[in-house]
Amino acid sequence: MARPSLPVGTYGKISSRRNGSSYMASANYRDLDGAVRKVRAWAETKTKAENKLRERLRDRQARQGHITADTKVVTVGELWLNEFRAEVDLGNRSGSSLDTYENRWMTHVKPRVIGLSIGELHAGRIDTILQDINRKLSASSAKTARTILSSICGYAVRHEAIKINPVRDARPVENRKGGKKRKPTRALEVNEALEIFRLADNDEVAVRQDLPDIMRFYAGTGERTGEAIAIRWEHIDFDKKIARMEGNFVRTKADGAHVSDGKTENAQRDIALTDWLVTLLLDRRARVAALQGIRPEDVTGWVFPNSKGGLREANNLRRDWRAFRDRHHLGDWFTPRTFRRTVATIVTDALPARYASDLLGHSQVAQTYTYVGRKAPSRRPAEVLRVLDGRQKRQ
Repeated sequence: MARPSLPVGTYGKISSRRNGSSYMASANYRDLDGAVRKVRAWAETKTKAENKLRERLRDRQARQGHITADTKVVTVGELWLNEFRAEVDLGNRSGSSLDTYENRWMTHVKPRVIGLSIGELHAGRIDTILQDINRKLSASSAKTARTILSSICGYAVRHEAIKINPVRDARPVENRKGGKKRKPTRALEVNEALEIFRLADNDEVAVRQDLPDIMRFYAGTGERTGEAIAIRWEHIDFDKKIARMEGNFVRTKADGAHVSDGKTENAQRDIALTDWLVTLLLDRRARVAALQGIRPEDVTGWVFPNSKGGLREANNLRRDWRAFRDRHHLGDWFTPRTFRRTVATIVTDALPARYASDLLGHSQVAQTYTYVGRKAPSRRPAEVLRVLDGRQKRQ
């Protein structure tokens, strides 16, 4: 009976013999093209030669994308990241997500699995890793680590190195009891927003950094920092009083600073502009046109550029914002997102939440409510409940 062929991506029996002053270990390896080839390694002792050969065979398997239960987790992790990078290049995944996963893999996950094979990464060990990250770092870090480990194990399942994804049987990551509580959502009252505008208008540094107009754009649209940075004059229809949100500023290692299409279908959308914001933008466009010596209608480019006219960096804007906040003792709760919360609160107080959801670009109305800040109780419910006043009927 003929000896069965080696499965593709595997090797046969390792043999070794003395070769001059050293030992040579060898084995047959069946490559992805089906051909069987001899792989060899040399060392001063038989054991070292065989171990060196095993490492060489494992590297050959990894390079070909073939993995087994004995393949190291760090090797599978790098293979998964390479697959993710390819998806980013195709535009199917986000470059910012890749940056996050690469960072968390290197700092949180890889050090905890450095000596393990993928077959040793069972549910109990994964649970221990995740709980350790949760205890020493945060629930958020542990949840990201869980996603990474699940993706790595999923890669191993697809390549038949393991049969099931063990991450699914690890305990869910829970917020630690007694841990740092999430700060309540902070939105501005109307008079507070107007006072901040006044402070910005009278702050020479803020004016030079364009903060007064940017703050008002946030307040008039509720848009994200990256969306405000990415708005162009060509995106604004002044006759219809509509701005087209075309994308979001992102910075990734692979592509640097650029405007992405956004993560959801709601990222690109039209938003109606309130009259006072239209007036502000018209005045701003007129000033830009005067500096360039052209008609206002011919102005193009970024609405809120950097000092050289290029795409403004989100980190630089946040730095300027923090400095303004510190100069006026506003507290660390005051961020660009404060105006987004303010818009969500004002609109949902006056209209059904779906209007605020459409404006903010949320895919679900429930997400909008996480932005609604409450400081003082609204009088609107009390006014509605007046229908239950029965005193007039008794008279």
